[in-house]
Amino acid sequence: MRNSGLAQIKNSIPPQSALGLQEMLARFNDSSSKLEQRHFAILQEVEDLKAKLQIKEEEIKRAERLSMLGETAAALAHEVRNPLGAITLFLSMLKRDVEDRPGAIALVDEIEKSITSLDHVVSNVLHFAKNNRLHTGPINLNSVIQEVQQHFVSLYGTGAKISVNLSGNPFIIADDNALRQCFYNLITNALQITSFTGTITITLSDEQELDGVRVVITDNGPGISEEVLPRLFEPFASGRREGTGLGLSIVKRIIEGHGGKISARNTPSAEFTLILPRKATNIK
Repeated sequence: MRNSGLAQIKNSIPPQSALGLQEMLARFNDSSSKLEQRHFAILQEVEDLKAKLQIKEEEIKRAERLSMLGETAAALAHEVRNPLGAITLFLSMLKRDVEDRPGAIALVDEIEKSITSLDHVVSNVLHFAKNNRLHTGPINLNSVIQEVQQHFVSLYGTGAKISVNLSGNPFIIADDNALRQCFYNLITNALQITSFTGTITITLSDEQELDGVRVVITDNGPGISEEVLPRLFEPFASGRREGTGLGLSIVKRIIEGHGGKISARNTPSAEFTLILPRKATNIK
């Protein structure tokens, strides 16, 4: 009786009404599915925004710590530089007094190297803290590189070999003092990683990408630690105990300040590539 009753009711619904009801249910299911998908999409967007917000907050906190650390380091660097200047003066006087004693001269030379190294650290700290504005003008990049090369040759003699291969057009619009510090930092790193007895090669050539120059600096050391490589140019990231981790971050800041690019890789030794536009385009 019941089945026959349902059959009667079903049979009593006009075919057109049944089709309309099915269409409504299909539309409802489709809308419900879309709403559910949108709901999950919004939830995912919220999670992504939370993650980005957390990253930004960490970046702000890190920037604040670096700023405070930079100010403290700059104050300490100023305090160190004053007595360092006096030590340098007295050492030059001592060098004159012992110029007829080769053994004493050798010791004075070692002290002078240590002073130069310490002065370099102080300069990096001050440069990092000040973030100086670039002052550009026409320069001969070959001359800058050769000047830095001669500085290290005169300081360390024949212990380390620094060779240069210069070709192409070396004239650019840039800050010569800033670029001089870049090469000084990069060569210092290469010398330290090779224990001042390695071979360093500096190659300069024309660069088509930015209508500028490409400088490649390589050494025959053990290469860059794979752990340090991804954050190599971050402040205070260093794979050496004696390093401050500021040198390469300053180099990156200066190169990018000129509108250029810098990269590093292992080949398997360390290789740094600097690309500078013919005219600085991003002066800071």
